[in-house]
Amino acid sequence: MIDNPLQMVGLYIAINLLLNLALAYRVSATRLKTNVMTGTGDHEPLYKSTRAHIVNSEYTPIGLIGLIGLFILSASIWIIHAAGIALTMGRVLHAIGLYISADSTRPRLWGTLLTWLGQLITGVGCLYFSLTYTI
Repeated sequence: MIDNPLQMVGLYIAINLLLNLALAYRVSATRLKTNVMTGTGDHEPLYKSTRAHIVNSEYTPIGLIGLIGLFILSASIWIIHAAGIALTMGRVLHAIGLYISADSTRPRLWGTLLTWLGQLITGVGCLYFSLTYTI
């Protein structure tokens, strides 16, 4: 059973790594289907899949670094959960939103907001715990 902060961080890292791999696979599969190996051409499905992967690759590492920081600074498991769930659900919703349409969608908006919330939790949490940490 997962019941300590290190296991929680590991769980969120694993889920987000697998999500990134799934998004990368989707880009590769769409490239093979459209025969476009560089760029996106005029293919909306390729554009949407590359955008989902690119944005995930931009935001996820920062969020995961924040989770690791919270663990190192001995943050509560609930703070790690809150940040991890927000980041992970945000990334999933954002990818779903881009899958639906290249335009703005509700899942994409909520995905962005949840991702930012996860980063806000890790940023404020790391700042707080680094200023109050005692050995």
